[in-house]
Amino acid sequence: MMMKTAITAMCLLIWAITPAMGWEGEESLAELVLEAMENNAEIRADREVVQGLLDASEYAGALPNPKIGVGLLNVPTGSFDLDQEAMTQKQISVTQRLPWPGKRGLAAESRLLAARRAEAGLKAKALALQREVAGAYYELWFVTESLHLNGELYDLVNQLIHASASRYGAGREVQQAVLTGELELSGLTNERLALDGKRRGLEIRINRLLQRDAHLPVSPETGLALPQLRLSTSWMAQAEKGNPRLEVLKHDVALSRVSLSLAEKESMPDVDVKLAYGQREDDPMGNNRDDFVSLSASFPVPVWKSRREDRLVASRRATERAALLNYEGYRLELPHLIDGVATQMATAVERHEFYNRDLVPRARQLSQALVSRYEVGGSSYTDMIEAAMAAMRAELTARQYLRDALLAEVKLMELAGGTFPGVAPLMHAGAENVPSDSDPTRTKSNQGE
Repeated sequence: MMMKTAITAMCLLIWAITPAMGWEGEESLAELVLEAMENNAEIRADREVVQGLLDASEYAGALPNPKIGVGLLNVPTGSFDLDQEAMTQKQISVTQRLPWPGKRGLAAESRLLAARRAEAGLKAKALALQREVAGAYYELWFVTESLHLNGELYDLVNQLIHASASRYGAGREVQQAVLTGELELSGLTNERLALDGKRRGLEIRINRLLQRDAHLPVSPETGLALPQLRLSTSWMAQAEKGNPRLEVLKHDVALSRVSLSLAEKESMPDVDVKLAYGQREDDPMGNNRDDFVSLSASFPVPVWKSRREDRLVASRRATERAALLNYEGYRLELPHLIDGVATQMATAVERHEFYNRDLVPRARQLSQALVSRYEVGGSSYTDMIEAAMAAMRAELTARQYLRDALLAEVKLMELAGGTFPGVAPLMHAGAENVPSDSDPTRTKSNQGE
């Protein structure tokens, strides 16, 4: 009777190996990613850096503060009397530096481009964090599924050991069946211990990525759906606008061109305009003396231009060429990166579907057939257990390919700049003050004040 009960339980288990229904308290991946973006101190710090660069752009585009000066001019050293000499005066002056036309506009644009580049770097860091959280989440889901199947198989083998022991006591089973079952049970226990440790490590990793104050258990959703396949060209079209590294390199090119324009204007003089008012004392006879008003301008002369400004221009041109080469290199590399990951995802999806459609049903059928034969003595206990474990491992392999497909999808999202709901606004700071994306093919003639 016990043997029939155990065999019936195994049959039900073999035919009901499907992903478990969702449990209350499960956390979705989108919720965890959003929590990570809101809590991560490095992401928040980078947003502040971007805002600081935006504020600095207004500073760079403003005129320098004027200088106010006071002084005593032409005081005779013999008497130090202020009314002795006609040229002695008390003077107050105001000096304003007027940068060469175009310099302030280029300086402001340079700071704005630096802010845009920092914002692209923030986006890259946020997408990398999203990928890490998703990767740990999917690994945790797979370990949870493995523990579930391990527990089911452990219960089954344990029931069959008791049934075999009863049959062995009645002389209808050999001791080898009992020993084989106990060995399988020990192997399953060892596997469970390893999976428990891995699950704990993944929970710690997720809590670390989310920068939680205290360790909290993480329960992944059980009913994960297979990702929808998209053509590489579709991912590439999205990546051309959203890939964060491509954005960083694009802004490097634009920033180097603005820096080059600034270097070319370096030899153009900034003019210092000075307005002074000099007040004179009455002469020793009491006669009134007129006051003086002075207006002057001064500017540097590029005497050492060949060793200073020309060298700076040459340096900035080399930086521009390097930035353009880096941009073009990654632009050509990106489609191949996307093709590679998209191929990995397509392969994982196909193999998952193949297992569900072909290998898993066949493994179940074989296990069911061996169970039926075992009831009438037509198959061995070992063959029956191996077939049951093969059916479960086929199901586990199918879920492994589902995990691989989901991991590949997250990598494609990172390459294409895709995010989970609610994440995109957290990757920007002061975007309304930043100019639109710069085109690396734009010429310097369009980059004036």
